[in-house]
Amino acid sequence: MNFKSILLQFKTYWYLFAISLVLCIGLAYVYNTYATKQYLISSSLLLQQEPNNPDASSTYANGGVSSVLNINELIKNEGDVLRSRNLIKEVVQNLHLNIKLFLNSGFLASEIYSAAPFNVEILHTKVDSLRRREYVIDVINNNTVHIVNEDENIDRSVKFGEQINLPQYNIRIVRRSGVPIYQQTYSTQIASEDDAISDIIKNYDAEFTDKGTTTMALTLYYPNSEKGELILQNLMNQYLKDNIEHKKNVIDSTINFINSRLAVVGDELTNVEKKYQDYRSSNNITDIEEQAKVLVGNASENDNKYQQQQIQLSIINDLKERLNDPENVQVIPSSLNIQNASFAASLSQYNELLNQRAKQKLSYTETNPVIVNLDQQIEVVRHNLLQSIDSYKNEMELSSSGINKQTNVLSNSIRSVPGKQRAIMNYSRQQELKQQLYVYLLQKREETSMAKAADMPYSRIIDNAKSTKEPAKPIKSIIYIMSFFLGLIIPFGMVNTKKMMESKISSEDDIEKQTNVTIIGKIGHQSSREKSRADVFSRSQVTESLRTLRTKLRNILIDGQPNVIMITSSINGEGKTFLTRNLGNTLAMTGKKVVLIELDLRKPKLSQTLGINNEDFGFSNYVLENLDTKSLIKPSLFHANCFVITSGPVVANASELLLNDKLSHMIEDLKKTFDYIIIDSSPVGLVSDALIIQKHVDITIYVCRHNYTDKAQIEIINEIRTKDNVDNLYLVINDVNFSKSGYFGYGYGIGYGTER
Repeated sequence: MNFKSILLQFKTYWYLFAISLVLCIGLAYVYNTYATKQYLISSSLLLQQEPNNPDASSTYANGGVSSVLNINELIKNEGDVLRSRNLIKEVVQNLHLNIKLFLNSGFLASEIYSAAPFNVEILHTKVDSLRRREYVIDVINNNTVHIVNEDENIDRSVKFGEQINLPQYNIRIVRRSGVPIYQQTYSTQIASEDDAISDIIKNYDAEFTDKGTTTMALTLYYPNSEKGELILQNLMNQYLKDNIEHKKNVIDSTINFINSRLAVVGDELTNVEKKYQDYRSSNNITDIEEQAKVLVGNASENDNKYQQQQIQLSIINDLKERLNDPENVQVIPSSLNIQNASFAASLSQYNELLNQRAKQKLSYTETNPVIVNLDQQIEVVRHNLLQSIDSYKNEMELSSSGINKQTNVLSNSIRSVPGKQRAIMNYSRQQELKQQLYVYLLQKREETSMAKAADMPYSRIIDNAKSTKEPAKPIKSIIYIMSFFLGLIIPFGMVNTKKMMESKISSEDDIEKQTNVTIIGKIGHQSSREKSRADVFSRSQVTESLRTLRTKLRNILIDGQPNVIMITSSINGEGKTFLTRNLGNTLAMTGKKVVLIELDLRKPKLSQTLGINNEDFGFSNYVLENLDTKSLIKPSLFHANCFVITSGPVVANASELLLNDKLSHMIEDLKKTFDYIIIDSSPVGLVSDALIIQKHVDITIYVCRHNYTDKAQIEIINEIRTKDNVDNLYLVINDVNFSKSGYFGYGYGIGYGTER
């Protein structure tokens, strides 16, 4: 919609807008006057998480500096806790918010709290779900009140403190000390806890003040500022109390777990130590490291002894081999390391005899008795040496065997040392692990016990609950502004909704949205009191609009030659005959010769409107009886320059008559005499006669009627232009009331100039 159409709606339906504005602003006044006033109560709460790690540097090491700026996920969850239904339920139960007291009743009731002279208490509930009920309480005197409820047929007088049996519960009205009581009307409203919780939730909110902080801003709208402050303050205190209780429950659970684990770990530690002790006892282990060193030293010493004995045996075997050879007379070295006293003496004697024989050999021969005697002595000593060697050899072999066995025993013991060390390390590791775990649990139990002793919450209240001095709701200025715009929107919506639901064209936009065919004329509405035809001296809307159409046609048509104009429409009643007659009259006023041809052969109306008989002769006679064109022309009776050719008698084969070549001959004959030839054809939406005539005309005028032509029929215009290739097509809108419709243009007023 454009701005002009909106202004036109304001102008046309100004009375609707005026009534709507008065009603809406009046309702806004009533609402601002009698609506329940709401005060804004606000407070703030700092949420802090329990510190788990005292080393602040670990925070930077794990998440960087940016992690400190982000609200912890656990802190975010606390925001949900502050908005939770369970927390508000605790507040409702603490303050009995399902019971409200009012001064007066009905629309004039206003909630009171500290000024209430009595309290209402529920003694016993009889049903599972309470229905909201309001009881009017009239104070009769200092001891008696009168309670009324029409829904439950309650109408009785009771004393303060007396039990009142009601269908849903039993209540009593208790007098408050220190508060004066007057003989006036009070009322109380009793609802279920769920309803009270819902009432609080609708007017309560808790949000973080900033993304980078953990401060929560709590707001509550409530009719009584004092009670609202109490509710919000109690909510924060209850939240902190629940935090402490939750912390204590967690600590108690932790301590119980630690005690159970201490018992289990203590038994495991005792079992490991006992197994460790049994293993050391069974393996004769005192100090495995020192024992291993001793074993290695003994093994080394035995190995040295064994090597020395093997050397002795090697020497003995070599010596024995030399002594077994009688021909060997070489001296045996006395430096041989043979640790045997008899052998050493025999060896010394043997070497001495060999030296004597060698000396005597220089003086005697082999057969000399001295040499023979020495040989005999040498043989005896050699024999003794062999016996000593055999005896020493056996002794050495026995000793080597014993040393070898002892060495094997030591080697086996050494080889078992790593296994024993591994077992000891395993026992030591288990013992150390269990011991560290036991000490850790003891430490945690002490820390948890100390934390339990500290009953201060980590979160804290920054600002206590505080109410605004004036009611925050309703905001009168906003209510009035909204009512003002609502007063404009309602009639605007009604008018446009009605317009959208209309099936008839009611404005120029309705046509332009569906077709791009040019609108060259808008004929004004003609009342029944006005003349039925245009007059040269008339300055009515119809006459002025016809003159404007005449001017536009002269701009479209070729000047200086005869022009053929066909006028058609979608259906009957749209004003094509009216336009044919008045357009012809308007053109004749300019001194041009005009002829009107009535080619609506099926339902002719032009001749009837002009008061001319069409039964004597007309177009149908012209085609069927071969009449002359001039014989068809009749005067119009309303202007000397305007003439008429009627349709003639109605025939059944109208289309065939129009298809006859005589139509073109007649038009050519008329062009020689007349400046304008205007054809009144049949409605193109009903029959195809107009499409037959269209090829003989210079311009086709399609008539639509305001609030008469259906919007769907505009599609016929598009089909004529596209499918039937009619290029010289223009639109004229008939019966337009310019004071109420969405049509714009020039020349449609009541005449411009001075009356003459």
